[in-house]
Amino acid sequence: MIRLKAIIINVLMLVLGVMQLEAKEIKPTLLVYGDGIEAFAAALQAVRSNVPTVWVFNKQTYLEEITSRRLSVRSNVSLLGGIWKDVLIETGQLKGKDDSLLVALQRDLNPQLLRNAVERMLAKERNLTLVGAARITKMVDGKKDVTVTLSDKRKFKVRAMVDATTEGDTRKYVVSTDLFAKPGRILPITEIGVNKRRTLVSIGEYADVVYGYTWSDLFARRVSNIFYTSGLVQVGLDDNSLPLRSNLGQALGAAAGYCSFFKTTAEKVDMRKLQTELLTFDARLLPWLDVSSSDVHFKSIQKIYLVSLLPADGEQKLLAFNGEASVDINSVKEVFNSLYSRSQLWFVDEKVGVFELKELLALIKQVSFRGDELDREVEKEWSRKLKFKGNYDPAHVVSRYEFAVLVDRYADPYVKAVDTDGKILR
Repeated sequence: MIRLKAIIINVLMLVLGVMQLEAKEIKPTLLVYGDGIEAFAAALQAVRSNVPTVWVFNKQTYLEEITSRRLSVRSNVSLLGGIWKDVLIETGQLKGKDDSLLVALQRDLNPQLLRNAVERMLAKERNLTLVGAARITKMVDGKKDVTVTLSDKRKFKVRAMVDATTEGDTRKYVVSTDLFAKPGRILPITEIGVNKRRTLVSIGEYADVVYGYTWSDLFARRVSNIFYTSGLVQVGLDDNSLPLRSNLGQALGAAAGYCSFFKTTAEKVDMRKLQTELLTFDARLLPWLDVSSSDVHFKSIQKIYLVSLLPADGEQKLLAFNGEASVDINSVKEVFNSLYSRSQLWFVDEKVGVFELKELLALIKQVSFRGDELDREVEKEWSRKLKFKGNYDPAHVVSRYEFAVLVDRYADPYVKAVDTDGKILR
């Protein structure tokens, strides 16, 4: 009898201990402030990046701009990705990710279905704390953290923060307005140079223009580890700007999350790690309109774009990959030599013309320390795994599509580090 009582007591203590553990509030290390789509995307990305986050908004609820009326979004139809795409999938309760269904869905979004979808998405995140009907009344920016005081007297000490309010409401607590940097013009993707293109963290289409946000755009709108959306949203605040603004919020959530997770400052962000985190959660950083995210090699093409390996030229102006075109050998020489010191040995013969398959494989073998087994591997996988058209032929003129896939798969230039200005580091 005594033994039975002891067992019961031990079981009760174990159950109570588990209950206390589950009831214990997770201490946030990142704070998001605001009630719009940018704040929602930033908070969701942060918790998905495994960063305990508190989302503070001064209204009774959040996302009233998209859940109080029917929406019609007709922009960004060829560039769906990231959290905005997740919202559409959840709203339509879709099992697949067919972009054509999502495009049709976003043209007539039911507000109640959208609200239900957002609530389901947030409910899945145990590391997210919501605080409504509260304003930030004080902030102290310390050396390692920011102490935030709310109107309800609660305090949070966090390592990083995203102010996603339209006017940057917390600027007055950390820096005087006259010292706050005037935002530069957010550029169309076609005006972003080769180096800066390597630091893209967000893209989005509005009024038939695809805009790109680089790391320097986000970095300029921050004080210490406090990131601001104010000044970055240079388009109309209407239905058609929602995808772009969601993508921007996701990028800011990843940036602040990086600083919080690695306990570091914005100056020390690793560009490739930040971009990889965004790509992990299906952010689209590829502006080429003729490449679908459902393409079997979409990830490879996107990474090659972020390396700026293939020349932009007319294709960039048209925002088209033009994957069937050939690749001029001389056009990739400079970038290859920046990526791999060994490639200079291959280019020393001043090769001209376009790549044939045997030449591209020879170059890849040179930079990746591979032997003739690579030829046999590519021949074996040409149709089965690589899904290329036609038959394997060493004399075949390589297309841009094949070039991107083969170089990414066997030379992996994306892993080469770049600095925050997009310069390749070896």
